[in-house]
Amino acid sequence: METRNGVANPIMVVGQDQLTYSVACSLLDGGHPVLLLTDDRGAAERYVRKEIHDCTKLAVITDWPKEITAKLVILVTPDKLLAKHQCINQVENRASKDTIIAVNMESIGLEQIQADSTRPTRIFGLNWSYPVHRTFFAEIISNAETDPAMLAQLENWVNVYGKKDACTVKNGFSIRARMMAAMLREGLYLVENEFASIESVDRACRNDAGFYMSFVGNFRYMDLMGTYAYGMVMKDLNRELSNRITLPKILQEKKDKEETGMAKGKGFYTYSAEEKAYWDTIFRTFSQEIQQLIKKYPHESFDH
Repeated sequence: METRNGVANPIMVVGQDQLTYSVACSLLDGGHPVLLLTDDRGAAERYVRKEIHDCTKLAVITDWPKEITAKLVILVTPDKLLAKHQCINQVENRASKDTIIAVNMESIGLEQIQADSTRPTRIFGLNWSYPVHRTFFAEIISNAETDPAMLAQLENWVNVYGKKDACTVKNGFSIRARMMAAMLREGLYLVENEFASIESVDRACRNDAGFYMSFVGNFRYMDLMGTYAYGMVMKDLNRELSNRITLPKILQEKKDKEETGMAKGKGFYTYSAEEKAYWDTIFRTFSQEIQQLIKKYPHESFDH
């Protein structure tokens, strides 16, 4: 059995943040060895030990190895094309031609990411939802260049070892990013035009969509409620929805002031150190509880 850095036949995960560490946790929880490449070994190991009982199948490195023997390399990078190309090139210079490379992608298309590759057929998009080891979401993105056998292998790894209920997209872009952007654009439009406060938009999202979306998706929910009513609402409402193509003013101001979220102490809300610790604690607890609830009510459980 081949071993690298004390871990046999690992999946390699590359990245620098909690999302990266959580991807590693998800694979470890599924029983698969992980080789984690990250700048901060201490932060990575502390995070994983906090979330996963058995860390014996984890190896953490801080420099690119001379040779990559992993059959799957998962990259978690900033949503910038150059950063993705640089990371992919590092892998291609060290790995075999059969190594599958999967990289997170939101606004960038898969064709652009594949463009600088020596073998674009083995490059995939792969998106997660944080905390990865508590959610069932994974989005695998392929296109016309994709090797079908490699796609099937990636789907198997993600679903079996990642314990995901993955969706596969075949047009080279993220459907999750588009749906989320549409909802955020409308929410920001409502706030900027003083139709509703930030708090009211959050309450509407949590107490309506947030109530049913952990049970079913939009289409099955419409089936439960009756699709005709939604069609009538859309017919009248579509012309009123925001269709702006520029960044909303409120979001640009937050970016300019570096009010980028809880980690900075301020985003759309303000957070003290105690509040940040509180939200971190209850989010971890909620994630564990909602994970068990979703498992109790699988969306395709009817036995024909």
